[in-house]
Amino acid sequence: MVASIGGDSLRFLITTLGNVAYTRYVAGAAITLVMHDSFILLKTESSTIWTSKWTFAKFLYYFMRVTTIPFLAIAAYDLADFVPAYSDDFCQIWLSLISVPEMLTFAAGNWLFTLRLIALYKQQRAFIWFMRIFFVITYAVSGTFLVLTIVTYHRLGLYYNPVSKCCYSSTPIPYTSPIFYSTAFYELVLFSLTIYRAYRDSDLTSTINSRLLMVLYRDGAAAFIIMLLMKSWNIWVLISQPISLTHLATNMYWAVYVVLITRTYLNIVWIVRKPAGASSLPTGTDESTPAPSATIGGTPIVPNAVRRVTLRTHRVQRSSVTFDEEKEEDETLGRNGNSYPLASPRTSCSGKPAGVPTSATRNAYSSYGNFSSPVLPPIDSGPSLWSDAYAGWSTHNA
Repeated sequence: MVASIGGDSLRFLITTLGNVAYTRYVAGAAITLVMHDSFILLKTESSTIWTSKWTFAKFLYYFMRVTTIPFLAIAAYDLADFVPAYSDDFCQIWLSLISVPEMLTFAAGNWLFTLRLIALYKQQRAFIWFMRIFFVITYAVSGTFLVLTIVTYHRLGLYYNPVSKCCYSSTPIPYTSPIFYSTAFYELVLFSLTIYRAYRDSDLTSTINSRLLMVLYRDGAAAFIIMLLMKSWNIWVLISQPISLTHLATNMYWAVYVVLITRTYLNIVWIVRKPAGASSLPTGTDESTPAPSATIGGTPIVPNAVRRVTLRTHRVQRSSVTFDEEKEEDETLGRNGNSYPLASPRTSCSGKPAGVPTSATRNAYSSYGNFSSPVLPPIDSGPSLWSDAYAGWSTHNA
C-alpha cells in the first residue's frame, strides 16, 4: 500500500500520522495532569472544602473536578492506538460528547472567577449586573459557534480512520476557532478589573481578609496570564495548523484551565478554614503567623510601615470585601453562643486569648496616635461585635 502512494501523498501521510501521534501524547499528558493534581490535593480538600457548607462556588468547584477527568479520558481514548477499533457511530457522537462538557467546564470556571470579582465590587450594583449580562452574552456567542461546528461536522461526517486509529475528518471547519474569541475577551476584562482592584486595595492591613485578597490577586493574575497564553496557543493551532493537529492544544488547555481555577479557589478556602497546625497554603505559600513583636514596658513595638498603612483613622482599617467562605466562617463562630472568651481562643503575644483587653493592647492603641483608645464592647455583646472592633489587632497578634 505504501509503495503505491506517490511522493507528495506519502509525505502528507507521514506528516498526518506524526501530527496524530503528537496529539495523542499531549492528550495523555493532559489527563495525567488533572488526575495527579486531584490526588495530591485530596487530603487538603478533605480538611477544608469537604467540611464547608454547600455554596454555588463549591458546586462549581466540584462540577469542574467531577466533569473534567472522565471526559478528558474519553477524549484521550479516541486518540489511543492500543484500543480496539471503534465504530463510525462512536465518531459521530464523540465530538459532541467532549465539546459540550468542555464548554460547560469553561463556563463554570469563568463564573467562579466572576463571583470572586463581584465580591470585590459588591458595592457597585450596576457593575454586578453588567458582569452577569456580559457573561451570558459571552457564552451565548461561544455556544453558537460550538453548535455550528458540531452541526457542520455531523453533516460532513466523522469516521474512524484505521491508519491513524482515531476519528478523522478531512475538512476543516471555519467556526472552530471563533469559539474561543469571546471567552478570551471576557477573561481579559476579568484580568484587567482584577489588576485595577489590586491597585486600589494595595494599602490594606495584614488581616485575614487582606490575605484573602492577596491570594485572589496573586493566584488570579497568574491563572489569567497562563490561561490567556494557552488559549492563544489553541487559537493559533486552529487557525494555522493542519486539521490533523486540531485537538493538539484543546485537551491540554482544558486540563491546565481546571487546575488553575480549582487551585485558586482552594487557596481561598484554605486561608479561611485553615486546619489546626497548618502553617502554609497547599501550594507552598507561607502564611504562618509572625512572631510576637518585642515590647517596651508592655507596649508592642510596631514597625513604621504597619503604622502607616493600618491606622489612618481612629479605627483599624479593614477591607469591605467579604467572600462567601468568610461569611460561613463567621456563622460558625457565631454558633459559640456569645460565650466569652470564644471557644478555642487564640493566644495573643500577651499570653491571653486574642481579643481580651489588656494593658498592652490599650497602650498599643495609644502609641499609634494622639487619640483615645476605642471603647471596648460589653462582654455579652457577642463574638461578632468583638471581632469587628478588634479584627485587625487580633489577627496581627494571633
